[in-house]
Amino acid sequence: MTTGGRDVGRDNVDRLKQELVVGVSLNNLSGITGQKYSVGDVIKEAREAEAMGFGAIWVHDAPQGRRTVAAFDPIPVLSAIASVTKRVLLCTGIIAPHLRNPVSLAATWAAMDEISGGRSVMGVGTGAGKPTLVRRQFQAAAALNSGHAALGEQLYEARGRVFEECLEIIRLLWREDKVSYNGRYYSFADVTLGDARPATPPPILIGAGNYYPRAIGGPVHHDWQTEKAGTWTKIEQTLSKEQRGGFVKAFNAFVNVNDNATQGWTEVRDHLERFHGPPVGDDVVDRWALAGPPEKIAAHMQQYIDAGASVFQLVIGSQDQHVQMKLLAERVLPLLRPMPKAV
Repeated sequence: MTTGGRDVGRDNVDRLKQELVVGVSLNNLSGITGQKYSVGDVIKEAREAEAMGFGAIWVHDAPQGRRTVAAFDPIPVLSAIASVTKRVLLCTGIIAPHLRNPVSLAATWAAMDEISGGRSVMGVGTGAGKPTLVRRQFQAAAALNSGHAALGEQLYEARGRVFEECLEIIRLLWREDKVSYNGRYYSFADVTLGDARPATPPPILIGAGNYYPRAIGGPVHHDWQTEKAGTWTKIEQTLSKEQRGGFVKAFNAFVNVNDNATQGWTEVRDHLERFHGPPVGDDVVDRWALAGPPEKIAAHMQQYIDAGASVFQLVIGSQDQHVQMKLLAERVLPLLRPMPKAV
């Protein structure tokens, strides 16, 4: 599960808080299901998802050094999807902004948002996986800095602050003209997106939690400490009442609709192992998966809806993405009740 929030684009925040948005992730990764996906395949599935009634399309970002390398960068893929859809929100689930130049990312995303008619939602996070994999990403990000062999490691160690500065820059460029910035890791003067600046800044969802195996040494375990866990309660404690009004709650899970609960659970486990690398502990599957009959999955989702979650990213944990999309649309979505009205 991931708890997310954003504090830009208040008009879009209100939209996400008032509507229940259930979206499905489309596989733009190679190595996950044993087959490759062309851009055409992803676009076709996006059109199908919109026709089925999903409220959002999510695409992955697994950049440099990941075992499951992203076959296609999410931003141009979302731009292509934007041109053939009309209603669905277009989201990254998730993108690592600090592995890119923030000025270039702000401009590229703004163009995609314009193409979509303002339907974009930038889902971001600091990255997850074994330290060797995450380090490799930062080494690649620093590859052009010849003579600075240690820069990649320095960026990795400071990734939280680099991430924060990157988001600050993106927000400023979306909101203001002639931006100057003097941070610890980024510094520039009088940069503007000009007419490409969005009329309304796109929403940003920030990943603030993850599931880790109880036993040290699992595939996604990297010095997990309970006191560092991101929870909604901790987030609320750091915000004023006015600031809390600019955030929404989002939920992420791997899903497999199957009348045979054991088979559904096993397919999700196999998918997670292909995604993160084996072995994935049973406790991770139990806590991260929605697997089994549609009634069970809907009841689980409803608990989060009743607790205020309004945005869902459902990652298909199966070899057959299209069949699972249909099962979700036809047998799960109709069982969900609307969000409770705010008092």
